[in-house]
Amino acid sequence: MPRQTQTAQHDHHPRHRQTASGRLGLAAASLLALLVLGACTTGPVDGTGPASADRAERLEKQGNFTAAAQMYERLAAQNPAPDNLDFALAAAHAWLAGNRPDDAQRTLDAFNAGGTPAQAFERELLRAETATARGQYAAAWRDLSAVAEPANPAQATRLFRTRQDVALRAGQPLEAVRAGIARERIATTDANRNSARRDLLSDLRGAIDRGLRIDPAAAREPLVRGWLEIGQIAASAGRSPMGAEAAIDRWRTRFPGHPAATIAYADIIAPASRAPAGAATAATGSIALLLPLSGSNAAVAQLIRDGFLASMSRQPEATRTAVQVYDTGTLSVSAALQTAQSEGAGFVVGPLTREQVQQAAEQRPGVLPMLLLNNLAADAFPGAQLFQYALAPEDEARQIARQLNAAGQQRALVLAPAGEWGTRVATAFADELVRGGGRVAAQGNYDLARNDITAVITAALGVDAARARQRRLQQITGLSLVHEPKPRADIDAIFVAGYQSLAMRQINPQLRFFNAGGVPTYITQDGLDPDERGNRDLEGMRFVDLPWMLEPTGPVADTRSATESAWSARGKRQSRYFAFGYDAATLALALRSGQNAWPVPGMTGRLALTPEGRVERNLDWARIKDGAPELFDPLR
Repeated sequence: MPRQTQTAQHDHHPRHRQTASGRLGLAAASLLALLVLGACTTGPVDGTGPASADRAERLEKQGNFTAAAQMYERLAAQNPAPDNLDFALAAAHAWLAGNRPDDAQRTLDAFNAGGTPAQAFERELLRAETATARGQYAAAWRDLSAVAEPANPAQATRLFRTRQDVALRAGQPLEAVRAGIARERIATTDANRNSARRDLLSDLRGAIDRGLRIDPAAAREPLVRGWLEIGQIAASAGRSPMGAEAAIDRWRTRFPGHPAATIAYADIIAPASRAPAGAATAATGSIALLLPLSGSNAAVAQLIRDGFLASMSRQPEATRTAVQVYDTGTLSVSAALQTAQSEGAGFVVGPLTREQVQQAAEQRPGVLPMLLLNNLAADAFPGAQLFQYALAPEDEARQIARQLNAAGQQRALVLAPAGEWGTRVATAFADELVRGGGRVAAQGNYDLARNDITAVITAALGVDAARARQRRLQQITGLSLVHEPKPRADIDAIFVAGYQSLAMRQINPQLRFFNAGGVPTYITQDGLDPDERGNRDLEGMRFVDLPWMLEPTGPVADTRSATESAWSARGKRQSRYFAFGYDAATLALALRSGQNAWPVPGMTGRLALTPEGRVERNLDWARIKDGAPELFDPLR
C-alpha cells in the first residue's frame, strides 16, 4: 500500500491540540517515554522554529516527512497525555511516509502502552505497517491477527485493508482474501464494494507477479477459492492476454454469482489489451546492442544476443524496432557509443562486463538512455536514464534474507568463499537481513584451495568452543567426558554462498555431521552441479533461481520450448544467458516507451524497477530433492 495513500487514510491526526489543557502532570511511564524519545531525536532538517500541528501538517503535505516527523516528536515532548500520544503516532506515520521505518519503530517503542481505545488501535496498525516496511511480514501478520474488529466502520475498513496487504506479504493468501471479503461486507455503498473488490483483485495479481504461489484447492469456501482462481487468471493475462476472456467465462461457470464477476472483464481484459500507462506514443530511433562478441566473453555474449533478437522477433513486424549490434570485443566502448548514436540509436542495451559498464556510464553521449547489462559499483552515481540489469548473485542473497526476516528466522550463520565474490554476496545478504531486523550470528569464509572447509564450519558453528570447554572440564574433573558436537543455539538458518559445486558438496554433509542438518540451509544456485547426481549431497538445501530454469509449465516454459533450437547446443545451464538477453529486450522496449506498470513478468524473474534505476528480480523458490530442483513455497 503506498505510503502517500496511507497518509490520507489516517483519521486519528492531531490538530490544534498543542495548547495547555489543564493537565499538569504526566504519569511516570509517559515521562520516561518522553525522555527516551527526546534523547534519540535528531535536530530538524527543515521546519525550524516554534512547533505546531498546523506547521507539521503543512510539512507533510509538502512531502517533507522527516521535518514533519521531527516536529511531531517535539510536540509529543511538549504536551501532556493523551495529546502527547496523538503527536507520537503522527510522528511514526510521517517517518513511515518518508521511508524511515526504523525511526517509526523507535517512536512507537517509546509510547508502547496507554492511551484511549482509538489511540491503541492506531498504534497497533502503525506497528504492523512498520514491521511490514522493515520486511518483518510474519511479525506484522501476527500482530494484526490479534487486533479485534473495531465498531467504527472507517477503522474496520482500514484494519481489513491492512490485513489484506500484510497477509499477502506474509504468504497467507487465504487470509488476505478473507480480509478483503470482510472489508466488502462492511461497505455501505456500491462504489465502496467495487473498490474493495478491485483492491483485492489487484493485490492478488501483484502478489502472484512477485512470486507468491497460491493453491485455490486449499480453500474450502467457494467464495475464497473463486477469488484465488480469478487472481491467477488476472496474473496470467498480464503475461499473455490471449485466452483471458475464455478463462474468465469458464471461471464464471464454476463460480456463479461470485462478486468478482462484476469487475473481472473490465479489470482483467481491458488493462491487458491496452498500452501501459505512461507509455510514449511515438518512440523513435533504433536500439543499439553492445556486447563482447569476440574474446573471452564471446560465448556468453552470443547467447545474450540470440535471446535478445529472439525476443524482438516476437514483436509485431509492422511496429518492430530495428536493432544494431556492436562488438565491444573489437570496438572500444566509447567508439561503439559514438557510432551507435551517429547511426540513429535512440536507446542502448549493454555493454556486459563490469569494466565496460563503468566506462559506458562515464562516456555515454549526452543523456542517451541506456540499459547496462551489469551493475555499477555501489558508490557510483548512475545519472538520468541509466538503468542497470544483471544476473547478480547479490539478488539471490537479498531475496533469501527477506524470506528469513518474513519467516522469523532472523539469526543467520553465513558461510562464503574467501575473495571479492564472496564478500559481495555475503555483504548483500547481511545488509538486507539487518534492514529487516535480523542479524548475522556468525560468519566463516572458506577457501577450497586451502582445504579448510571443516575448520571454518566448526569455528562458525561454535563446535571448537564447545570442544575447548570439554577439555577444560576434563582437566578440572579428571574425568573422561564423551563429547557430542552440537551447533551453537543462536542460529535459525544457514546461508551458504558459493560458486564451486565441489565446495557445496562438502559443506552439507559436514553440517549434518555436526548436528546442524536440521537448521534450514539456503544456498546460491551458482554452487549447484550441472549433473543432478552431483547434487545428491545437497538434499533439502533451498535456493532461488530463474523461472526459466525451474518452471515446468506455463508461459515461461512455452517460450523456453519454442526457442530451444537457439540455445540447446550450449546446454540448459548456459541457457540462462539466453533468457537474460530475452528479458533485456523486454526491458528495453518497456523503458523506451516510458512504461510505468511494474513489475514485468519475465524469464529471469518478476522484474521491478527501483527509483535508482536498478532492475530487481524476484526469483522462484526451489529445494533439492533426489538431486533435482523442486519448486516449493518457503512460507508453507
